[in-house]
Amino acid sequence: MATVTTLVSAVVTGISDANGINNAGSVVGQEDTVFPYIWQPTQPNGTSGTPTRLPTLFTGGAPGSATAFSVNSQDTVVGHSEGLDANGNAVTRAVVWVNGTIQDLGTLVPDPFNPGSFLGNSRAIDVNDAGVVVGASDTPAGVEHAFLFDPGVGVMTDLGALLGGTDPSRATSVNNNGDVVGVSVASGASGNVVDHAFLLPAGTTTLVDLGTLPDPANPGAFLDNSSAFGINDSGEIVGTADAGLDPSGNVLTAAVRYTAGSGPVSQLPMHSEGYDVGPGGQIVGSLDIPGRGFLLDAATGLVDLTGLAGMSVAYGFGTNGAGQIIGSADVGGSPVGVLITP
Repeated sequence: MATVTTLVSAVVTGISDANGINNAGSVVGQEDTVFPYIWQPTQPNGTSGTPTRLPTLFTGGAPGSATAFSVNSQDTVVGHSEGLDANGNAVTRAVVWVNGTIQDLGTLVPDPFNPGSFLGNSRAIDVNDAGVVVGASDTPAGVEHAFLFDPGVGVMTDLGALLGGTDPSRATSVNNNGDVVGVSVASGASGNVVDHAFLLPAGTTTLVDLGTLPDPANPGAFLDNSSAFGINDSGEIVGTADAGLDPSGNVLTAAVRYTAGSGPVSQLPMHSEGYDVGPGGQIVGSLDIPGRGFLLDAATGLVDLTGLAGMSVAYGFGTNGAGQIIGSADVGGSPVGVLITP
């Protein structure tokens, strides 16, 4: 059985999240629905360590709530925090923490009356080892767009959307090659508005639509929605796509792998969602209703995280090169972020 580490105490609500893990086993998330944290192991990939709360932006003289989503090999952390803009308006902003210091990354909307300041909201979702950050931000058109923030440039770049500038999109993962994946509004087979997974290869400017699964009830047709949530340095992409309907007419989803140009391939023949792909191609996610966390590995096949951990694990959110997994477990009736070390 694996070793399970509860990362933070969450003494007020009993609720915590584990959202991101790096290859040394540092984990980031949120504690007590308010406080962002980084948990750093005593030794690389260890099962014991120390959590540290990260600072947040301020809202009227008091700290706002924040969430940490991703951590790179240098323990640079990204996420979002509540705060105030230059005009005193309450906003949520993409932030980066470096050595415990917080930086507001702004938005895609410069403030015309306050040079160097920005309007609207943003959130950072992933960061690679070069410090390149991706996420989603408000735009001047009033929609949310995927962005890329290169620390060498110092401002956000609007990555656009599959249908054009007035449609929403968000970037969810960036690998160390600079390839970006995410989700964008797209046009369905019947002309309806849907969400599709996209890939933006490094050095390019046009989003590639990764498509959806075939419709099992209509040969030659395709289902509506898909999402890409993770990409590793080998270019393997995972996410979730519509997979048909259950007998009651409810939409089923499947954890999928994507290959640009050939569409997604379902990985599990049941209701499932894929959230991350490890360096060796391992997929973690959740399957069934209610959800059970899983690991899907070419060497071991499908592993139920509840059985591996010896406790109820509803989701697997991330995995690293050492095979460690972060997820959400039920502890005393509350969702708790945990580290599972096989």
